[in-house]
Amino acid sequence: MIAAVVGAAAGAVFVVIAYAGRPQLTLEMDRAFPRRFASGFYDPERSGDTTFAWISQRADVKLADLNRSAKWICDVRLRGGRSDPATQPSVDLAVDGIVATTVKATNDFQDAKVVVPARAAGGAVVTITSSSTLVPGPSDPRQLGVQIDRIACRPEVGVALPPSATIRDAAQTGAIFGAVFALSGVALGPAVAGLLVIGILQAFPLSAGPAPYVRFSEAAVWLAIWIGGASLALVLVLDRFRSMRLQNAARLAIVFSAAVLYLKLLGLLHPSKLPIDAVFHAHRFEWVLAGKYFFTQPMPGGVTFPYAIGLYVFAAPWSALTNDHVTLLRVVVCCAQAIAGALLYPVVVKAWSDRTAALTAVVLFNAVPLPYGLLGNANLTNTFGEAAALSAVLIASLLAGGQVLPLIAFFLVAALAFLSHVSTFALLGVTLAALAVLYRVCGDRVLQRTAWFIGGVTIVAALLAIVLYYGHFGDVYKNALRVRASTTATDVQGEAPPPTAGVPAQNAGLWSRIVNALGFGVTMIGWPIVLLALVGVWRFAVDDGFLVASAFRRKDDGALVASAFRRKDGTHDRASLAVLAWTVAGAVFFAVAVMRVDAPFQRYAAEFFGRVLLATFPAAVVLAARATGWAWKQGLPLRLASASLVVCAVILAIQNWTAWFV
Repeated sequence: MIAAVVGAAAGAVFVVIAYAGRPQLTLEMDRAFPRRFASGFYDPERSGDTTFAWISQRADVKLADLNRSAKWICDVRLRGGRSDPATQPSVDLAVDGIVATTVKATNDFQDAKVVVPARAAGGAVVTITSSSTLVPGPSDPRQLGVQIDRIACRPEVGVALPPSATIRDAAQTGAIFGAVFALSGVALGPAVAGLLVIGILQAFPLSAGPAPYVRFSEAAVWLAIWIGGASLALVLVLDRFRSMRLQNAARLAIVFSAAVLYLKLLGLLHPSKLPIDAVFHAHRFEWVLAGKYFFTQPMPGGVTFPYAIGLYVFAAPWSALTNDHVTLLRVVVCCAQAIAGALLYPVVVKAWSDRTAALTAVVLFNAVPLPYGLLGNANLTNTFGEAAALSAVLIASLLAGGQVLPLIAFFLVAALAFLSHVSTFALLGVTLAALAVLYRVCGDRVLQRTAWFIGGVTIVAALLAIVLYYGHFGDVYKNALRVRASTTATDVQGEAPPPTAGVPAQNAGLWSRIVNALGFGVTMIGWPIVLLALVGVWRFAVDDGFLVASAFRRKDDGALVASAFRRKDGTHDRASLAVLAWTVAGAVFFAVAVMRVDAPFQRYAAEFFGRVLLATFPAAVVLAARATGWAWKQGLPLRLASASLVVCAVILAIQNWTAWFV
């Protein structure tokens, strides 16, 4: 009861504060808005640096539940866009059907002001009506009124309150998560702290842009019900079918992952979020649903490569629940990320018996900036593929000999990852191969035996992916081999590339390319995580004592490698070997990424390096978690220092998240 009440109060109070602190509504015509909110607008267009949208003869902006206890002022920036000044229309601005302002349009943008008077009842409809329209031509039969550059509404004076429905729904979501936290067995102190954070963060998307006026908060309630219910069910199942009940840190890891999933989906489904390539993926998904399974992705010079469809096949059964395929794919990808991140917890606990480090690994995994950029750009197949790949590596790290069910799970997840993206096929293949070799060379008898299972299952899963999908593109591979590297690049339609700011031009010197690529990696992983990871490397060398010097006292080739990665106490932990496997894969493909390439392919070299980082950044996360777990035991100064870096990493993640909808 306490948790539910605190959650409800936090949700309501913080959404009121967030809205009151920034009640202005500004609609820049650089994106399409929901028709239930803005009707009569055509798709956005661009003229130089200016974005605008034509309206038909009439356009309505429907501010449902707008709190009108105070007067509002709306400024509409418009122009006529007529070649003949004599044909410029007059424009009526009306509120609730009553004309308040009339202006004569010109070919220069001008601001027209309309007052929304105060009244007891909420809600308002601002209408823009053009006295005449024009038709561009036979190929464009649209009836065009005037061009709108911006619509901005603000309260004249006083404190503005959000719509009552938004306050109510924010309270409901807080209460739902409060109940979930309590029923999941989370202690009251951490539960209250988590509810306050959720209340603060959800207030941003619930109060931003058109969200308060399209009842976006109703979607938030349903997300809270489904995500909170699923996480609670997982906790109850694990408690029921395990010999030991979950530790408090494990419960926190589950509910934290659920809360992050909820907040991610609030950002991705926000009415202000640009779709970018999400519609592209929805179209490809519809191809798969229609039975078209084999298609390609264009590259420069007429080269094409297979476009893997693992995401679409996995999402296909869920399409029976909704016709909104854009939302469905986003939900599936975010759920895959949440599951992959949560699997870090058992791997780290099993390796080091350090629950602080394990919980930190889950937190930092969700704080890495790179996945936010990829999700924001709707690189959905690559993001899903690497989430599946991470799950495969972590399941492999939990294998105990030849148990059948874990091996089946490993095989299915690895095959799904191989079938989800071409880059994932290569990166995961090298990572799992390195992991099997490390287990075989560096492990005790259990790990050496497990190495054979990892290697065998990896080969079978890769062969299955080739037989089911990649083997159907023989002509595509032959054509790619014939294309010369100097072919002129052409623009292609497909996934937006990962963020590439700071990636060096490939005509720079080798050392410059390496330094700039490393700088790009620090930016994409986050400087706080990188700093903690460096401390983690040091702690591995000191605490685990990798005896590199003893490598020179070998008896045979196997002993050389084994001594190089053997801990002082003679044991080997799986988390460390997973880090080494990711490091091997990262080093191999980093060398490829910094090679000199011709100008037409420079964009793809930068994009490739982004994919390498996406596949291998868990190594930095695990190292950073190791450093945090160590610092937490060393006294107050180091505890505060490590906690500060974790907080900085979380703040960077929040900044990347809010960029989706603000």
